[in-house]
Amino acid sequence: MPVWVGVVGMLGALVLGAGVFGMWILDPPLSWASYLVAAGGFGLGTALWFGQAPETAVTIGDAGIGVEDGRQMVRVPWFQMRSLRVSGGSVVAEAAQYKVKFLVGANPHATAQALKEASLRVPDVVDVPSDITEKLPKAGEVKGYEQDVDDQVTGSRCAASDKIIRLEEDARICPNCGQIFHKEGVPDACTHCKTDLKARTLRA
Repeated sequence: MPVWVGVVGMLGALVLGAGVFGMWILDPPLSWASYLVAAGGFGLGTALWFGQAPETAVTIGDAGIGVEDGRQMVRVPWFQMRSLRVSGGSVVAEAAQYKVKFLVGANPHATAQALKEASLRVPDVVDVPSDITEKLPKAGEVKGYEQDVDDQVTGSRCAASDKIIRLEEDARICPNCGQIFHKEGVPDACTHCKTDLKARTLRA
């Protein structure tokens, strides 16, 4: 939260409290107390509006980049990512049919981690100028908590054999880009990022 939001909120609450005291507690009430109520309410409302978090959560990891929108997590896996750029102060991770974005200023550590992971996993999609990356904190300084990935893999098709994955235990995942394969059709190298998959796949 910006400092000015906190200051405005505290002053607004103080002025609002004084106005309420002057209108409904004092006897006789102050004639100008209604102005205090209006000004304090406006200040407090402004602080509450600008003090709301732009996103509830941003996740960076093996499953790609995800942004929680209300109660739903929208995620762009690394193997589906077509571009990762900064536009209008927001990080934009784009797939073929959809995209997710989050503010750089509100999530500097997530931005740094996203760029680091993308540079290692899918470097060809990263298009971020150096003047932005130089202002970011060091990647790896986690400012959140770790959680397990809970994405649906059943019903997906193997990227190599096109076989439908009917059971979760039949899925095998590329440790680099997250591409999904059937256990009976895992190639020697990932079809997307060319990572060597010999005994290196992850279970769903």
